[in-house]
Amino acid sequence: MPFGLKLRRTRRYNVLSKNCFVTRIRLLDSNVIECTLSVESTGQECLEAVAQRLELRETHYFGLWFLSKSQQARWVELEKPLKKHLDKFANEPLLFFGVMFYVPNVSWLQQEATRYQYYLQVKKDVLEGRLRCTLEQVIRLAGLAVQADFGDYNQFDSQDFLREYVLFPMDLALEEAVLEELTQKVAQEHKAHRTIMETVYTLAFSLWGFS
Repeated sequence: MPFGLKLRRTRRYNVLSKNCFVTRIRLLDSNVIECTLSVESTGQECLEAVAQRLELRETHYFGLWFLSKSQQARWVELEKPLKKHLDKFANEPLLFFGVMFYVPNVSWLQQEATRYQYYLQVKKDVLEGRLRCTLEQVIRLAGLAVQADFGDYNQFDSQDFLREYVLFPMDLALEEAVLEELTQKVAQEHKAHRTIMETVYTLAFSLWGFS
């Protein structure tokens, strides 16, 4: 660098101007979106921007969280300016969208899009080992998840694609022969279902113990 100048490393925001910045948000389906915000924008404004992308109206069930400098998950305080909040507490300016409040029964959720986001949250928590369930429940939920994500069983000439699909919790150590046997059980579970998202949501809630 000319004249031996050293530039201080700054936080990795994509800054459009002095008054705006772009932050990234990881959704429950693992996709990452970007939101352009004012430096004075609150967390609530960012949440509403995400909800608009997802066509969600029932935003009061959801929130945004981030990893703190000590690598702990921490919810965004929605009423505060988001950039200042992240500057002070976050390890990096990456947000995660997720369910913050749960209702006693799936019937309380009025919007299909809301129910789908709840489903994605439970599925994610099961696969990442945060939500414990029996092997029988894992197989049943996996069969319903395949139904929800890919449609009816009879649309496919074979179920070989399931071998490439994450069906079981990541911390569940399975031998290859056992994995194959369980995958076939998931295929049979999938075969039993036809366009029944309501059943998917009900099971997801039962795993949380809310229904």
